[in-house]
Amino acid sequence: MDKAQWNEWLVYLLNRPLAYGLLELSRRLGDVVYLPRIGHVISDAEIALDVLMDTEHFDSHSPGSLGFLVTQALGPYALLNMDGPEHKDLKRRLQEVFSSKYIKALIGSATNDIVNEFRGNLLAGRVVDVVEFMKDFSSRMACELIGVRVDPHNEREAYADMFTLATEFTALAGLGKPRLSASDLKNAKRIVERLSAHIRESYEDKDIRDESLTQQMRSHGFTFEEAKGVVIIVMIGATELITYGMPRVLTLLVDSGQIEKLRAKPELLERAVDEGFRLVTPSNVVLRAVVADCQIRGHHFRKGRRALIVFNNIMKHEKHFPNATRFDIERAIDSRFRRLPFGAGAHTCLGTGLAIAEARKVLEALMSVEGEYEILSRRYNRGQTYPGYSSLLIRVRRPRLP
Repeated sequence: MDKAQWNEWLVYLLNRPLAYGLLELSRRLGDVVYLPRIGHVISDAEIALDVLMDTEHFDSHSPGSLGFLVTQALGPYALLNMDGPEHKDLKRRLQEVFSSKYIKALIGSATNDIVNEFRGNLLAGRVVDVVEFMKDFSSRMACELIGVRVDPHNEREAYADMFTLATEFTALAGLGKPRLSASDLKNAKRIVERLSAHIRESYEDKDIRDESLTQQMRSHGFTFEEAKGVVIIVMIGATELITYGMPRVLTLLVDSGQIEKLRAKPELLERAVDEGFRLVTPSNVVLRAVVADCQIRGHHFRKGRRALIVFNNIMKHEKHFPNATRFDIERAIDSRFRRLPFGAGAHTCLGTGLAIAEARKVLEALMSVEGEYEILSRRYNRGQTYPGYSSLLIRVRRPRLP
């Protein structure tokens, strides 16, 4: 086990040791393992892909699915809790909004200043906390998606508040939770009410023409309720992934010694992003409700249970990813599984392009700074929805001029 593999193991072990141990045991027991009170745990990429594409036997809105939990808090228009023609139509209309041109403009308007400041600090040889930088980065993106007007004299508090709302919402879901409890639902409603107030203010302001997703959806004829559900789920889904995912990708590059290879071969950037997300896994677990008995590649799934697609297990399967725990920016990933952690079929994550573009922007900034990256200290998350680092201090030793 090399340094990069060791630290990735610690990331999972120290965050939620019981959950990690349970899922790791299921991975070792087989491709599909039934755990009472939890469901069918899937640890194979081909089976996961079959389940995600099978809308006859599995759905994302019945009791047991993540969509069912989301519906309790957000209502019926949150994409991942929809199926059938209505979902297909909403997704089609949203594709017109989420163009690559729009994503580039959105990221630029939200993060250019903070990325330039981050790069400047690295160039100056200052110590930088990458987690704090990514919190600011993702929180600014959240405000930009919603269309929050941030007071420049109070922006730090506004960004911190947005990050807290996003993380509190994701914390409401759990492995063994088929529905939200009364207290969970109360907290979820409180969070949604606060976010909805921001979205309504942006949606109803006909004078502003910003890059926010709220404004884009309004201009494309979406109702407020449609905009509210989609904006909140995209914003919340992206916040913790980018905040805790990108510091892990950086440590993988540094710990494995491949950061110099990437700097020397910038054409490997896309593979580095894919390989990083393969190990960081944008979604920890995707839940589907089993709505009809079926057989998938010899494994029986029973109606009324849940199917848990565990991407951390799947991405470590040697069958599809040889030497799977090793980080390798030159790895050629089977096209079927290249973006599998973002979902597949009708419920492929709408924010995939946004997450990839954000990762690319951060890595490009890191690669543009010449010198030796040093990780001075790292503190690991404990009990968070996303495993990762609570603090990651880095510095770049700049090459001395002759």
